Amino acid sequence: MAGLAAAVLVSGMASADAAVSAPVAAKPTSIRVVGHAGGGMYDVVLRYHKSGSARVVEWVFAGKNTRSKAAVSARWVYTAPGAPMRVGAGWRKATATNSGDTWRGVSWGDVGYNGLKIPKNSRLCTQFKGSSTLACVKVK
Repeated sequence: MAGLAAAVLVSGMASADAAVSAPVAAKPTSIRVVGHAGGGMYDVVLRYHKSGSARVVEWVFAGKNTRSKAAVSARWVYTAPGAPMRVGAGWRKATATNSGDTWRGVSWGDVGYNGLKIPKNSRLCTQFKGSSTLACVKVK
């Protein structure tokens, strides 16, 4: 039986005395995808899991090589097939992620199962303020 643990029989005892486990819900498997844009200047990392025909976004990371110590902000946007682009999360300040202080990164969400639901085959992108370049991945 799918989703049920097997009955455990104690040797020599009748099946009525067997210990049976309760049904166990299967934990969704996270899928990790990475996208790049601008010759590696911009990155997007996404973790999501499948929920029927929808995809539940768990965690999004946006990274940018600023080549300076300038402050930058980023947001993530998505578009469902045939729909206009929508904002997934608002602008958030990116912080230095390396010792040279030129690579900036920001993340949203947590590796859990409680994020925004988007349709499969949507495109999820990260955008840095003041730049028209988007780093995108397709959510299959």
